Amino acid sequence: MRINPLRARLEYLAVAILAFKFRWLSLGTARWLAVIIGWLAARVIRLRRQVALDNLRESFPELGPQELERIYRRCWRHLAMVGAELARLPRLNDRFIARWIDVSSPTVIAGVLKRGKGVIVVAGHLGNWEWMGGATAKLGYPVTYVVTDQANPLVDRWLDKMRHSTGVEIIRRRDAARGVLEALKRNRVVAMLSDQDAGQAGVFVPFFGRPASTPRGPALFHLKTGVPLVYGSPIRGDDGRLYILFEEFQFTGLTGDRDGDEAQIMAQVSARLEADVRRCPEQWLWLHRRWKTRPPSA
Repeated sequence: MRINPLRARLEYLAVAILAFKFRWLSLGTARWLAVIIGWLAARVIRLRRQVALDNLRESFPELGPQELERIYRRCWRHLAMVGAELARLPRLNDRFIARWIDVSSPTVIAGVLKRGKGVIVVAGHLGNWEWMGGATAKLGYPVTYVVTDQANPLVDRWLDKMRHSTGVEIIRRRDAARGVLEALKRNRVVAMLSDQDAGQAGVFVPFFGRPASTPRGPALFHLKTGVPLVYGSPIRGDDGRLYILFEEFQFTGLTGDRDGDEAQIMAQVSARLEADVRRCPEQWLWLHRRWKTRPPSA
């Protein structure tokens, strides 16, 4: 659903002004400003507070209300910093990456690309996924994103511009069926986020003990082409650096039944993401209605 033109322009203007400030301030100052914005969103406006607390309460039944509230507030602080860092994508260079981004396993990507089939990197809205893709592209790997259209087309174009600045190629989700296959034929690194509700078209797999509708795209392309499937983990450390880890999945026990195999693959992907979210829950997108769609049997 698209928003009205006036609102779209006002939203874009706000994003553009903030992005300009975030890009040219020092990183420390930009993050400090982002913390203030995150505090306002969580403590004053209380944006999507009930959605986040409901998600957290179901996922961490052992935690009390104060701890859940603390994770909610820290989640907003983290997301505000991700926004500030997103605006700095055009300034990513070798020196910046060496200082702030630790890619501990680039040989995983290099190794799978040597097979000539391309690779699908599957990740979630965890840590700073935008810096992970941008840094990987800046290190010389051909990165392609599969992205969903934003409601605001002006902000959508701005996001594309930020990503293009690092050399990332964009495929719209509506064009993924053909675009991903073409990118893989060119031996590219195709990145997909797989942790948002996919409606009844998704495959239902466990996530924090509850069935969650999950995009089946990574499994579908893996089964169709035999392309390697790699997990990407971009977690922010206490020292402010981003620590990126790549791991290739190994799937055993696949039966040839497409639906069953897709479910098994995406269950393994979701379990790997869940392990990271449990380790740093404030760095995941609890504001999203992840379990909105119920399984048909329910």
